[in-house]
Amino acid sequence: MTVPMPYIPPNVYLLADNLDAALAAGEDLLKSTLVWETGAAREGRDIARVRAEQRAVLETVRTLEQVLVARVLKSRERAEEIAKRDRRFGAVARLYTAGTALLIEAVAEFGDPTAIDFETGGGAHSFLRSRGLLSPDAHGPSEGQSFDVTEDFLVAHRIRLGTLLDLVAMFLDTLEIHYDLFSDEPAESDLLPGETPPVDEPAPAGDPRPL
Repeated sequence: MTVPMPYIPPNVYLLADNLDAALAAGEDLLKSTLVWETGAAREGRDIARVRAEQRAVLETVRTLEQVLVARVLKSRERAEEIAKRDRRFGAVARLYTAGTALLIEAVAEFGDPTAIDFETGGGAHSFLRSRGLLSPDAHGPSEGQSFDVTEDFLVAHRIRLGTLLDLVAMFLDTLEIHYDLFSDEPAESDLLPGETPPVDEPAPAGDPRPL
């Protein structure tokens, strides 16, 4: 006999989608690499090309960082909504929202692109230092220096990327287990109005059903 699973609120799926998107942005960040080149002893056209390539990499990293933060903040809202309706989920939701509260302050900074526009070397240096990629006491990147985004990357200059991704993954796993999101059984919400769940009927005697 097939038993329908309990109803799962739509915002649970929205929460799972935000968490999954946050993990994807974090994984893309971990693939990012910047090789610093000053373009010294080159013609003006080559210098402009090198700087444009560096700026493109930095803008990609910043965009992925902003996507990650935006998804985490949206997941916080969904988590709070669900916690109000399901007290059993409240404890882990509060743990998640508390661990990501630091990112709320980053919204104002992301809304002001003039703070870091990467138009000058100073803007790039500031970004690299604030994200933990460049040592605070370093005068600046050296020629040919490679910067790889690792789990120590400081998201929004506030929280380690590895720590944040672990927290998001833990919360997503808990959500999937708590609501059994990937069950193969049909949910009650999948049935049409007036439709009853399917029931396996016993086969008539002498007429075995094929396996």
